[in-house]
Amino acid sequence: MVALSLIVLLGFAALSIDIGYIAFSQRRLQAGTDAAAMAGAMDLWKSASSTAFADARAYAAGQGNNTLPNGVTVTSTSIQGLSLSASSVPLPASQAVSTYNGIQVTQQASVPLFFARIFGITSKTISATSKAGAGFGAVPYNVMIVLDTTRSMATTTDSNCKNSSGVALTRLACAEAGALQLLTGLSLAGDNVGLMVFPPISPSASGYSFSCSSTEPAVVSTGQNGYSAVGVSGSNATYQISPLGGGYLSGGALSTTSGVVQALGGASSKCGGISAPGGLGTFYAQAITAANAALTTFSQSQSPAGKNAIVLLSDGIATADTTQLGNVYGKSGGSSYVYGTECQAAINASTSAKSGGTTVYTVAYLGGEGASAPSCSDGSDALTACGTMQSIATNQSDFFSDTCTNASSTQSLNQIFSSIAYSLTKARLIPPNAT
Repeated sequence: MVALSLIVLLGFAALSIDIGYIAFSQRRLQAGTDAAAMAGAMDLWKSASSTAFADARAYAAGQGNNTLPNGVTVTSTSIQGLSLSASSVPLPASQAVSTYNGIQVTQQASVPLFFARIFGITSKTISATSKAGAGFGAVPYNVMIVLDTTRSMATTTDSNCKNSSGVALTRLACAEAGALQLLTGLSLAGDNVGLMVFPPISPSASGYSFSCSSTEPAVVSTGQNGYSAVGVSGSNATYQISPLGGGYLSGGALSTTSGVVQALGGASSKCGGISAPGGLGTFYAQAITAANAALTTFSQSQSPAGKNAIVLLSDGIATADTTQLGNVYGKSGGSSYVYGTECQAAINASTSAKSGGTTVYTVAYLGGEGASAPSCSDGSDALTACGTMQSIATNQSDFFSDTCTNASSTQSLNQIFSSIAYSLTKARLIPPNAT
């Protein structure tokens, strides 16, 4: 009886070991299939389907670091492009380069068995399926790029930002190139992008939209108290260069007919983009407020309302004087203007925007000047440029720089804007029954 019982007990033990190995292998196969679907979905908007499928296969189970348990072998990998409905993925497949807005990966693998061999069963076939959607978000993004076009940006080179020939670019050229990189990283449909600059401009009419065929508006004159002219009746002073909208990409590439692309110098055959004529010092609190107001108004016209984001590109050094600031912020004692708190004013403006749900990204260009210098303001403000740009950002992870050591990471230009674009437009796993 004991001998017979031992045979039965050993049979159950052997069966448990084989079942556990099958379950472990199943989890590893599913993880690899998920990784493959995510890798492929990230390419659907900007690349051909062949590229997306090849990247999915490269990250599948059994490839690279996605190894399977010892002895388990993948027997088949199937990759299929999907045209999902708006209920599953909010952006249409017809406007993606690949013509798909989703991808499905199915894999099968053979798991070797050990003790079950005594019953003539040598292996078990397992399978896993994963679906992922591209350019995912509950709603499209509305992104307002706010670009510093003060003189320091145009006359100072950034030693950490160089072209393909190794020549250091100006801070403005570096920021413009980064903004164009951001555009190419966004989805081909659904996301809206606008452009504002500071100091303010004084166009002939409100609602200005940049065009290479028109004369670029001048910076509002100091005779109008500079920043104080914004919002003054009859001045038409504004920060807007290009209103929020789409059409900045065509076939996966920058569209040279887009106003925002032209303004950023992405249509060199037409014009060189906006300039930085100087004439006023730096004060960016008001530009942040204006950007958030434009985003709020735009999103309120959407159904459902889009997710708003500001991308501030600046050296962060505030230099506006009392005449240029006029009465735009901070009275003390009823008549004298507070001077030297321009950077804190920008932090306050950003805090207000963030409280309304707007995400704020900041990119600081300081050309190797270091994290502790220079001072943010030419007044009495003790804040540093790097510290201010960090405080303006929504989170530490939303603050980037090629110089500031307190940034989330000190990356190259392309890496910085690829990171921002990825945070705005992500692939996401979706339910297996999504259609």
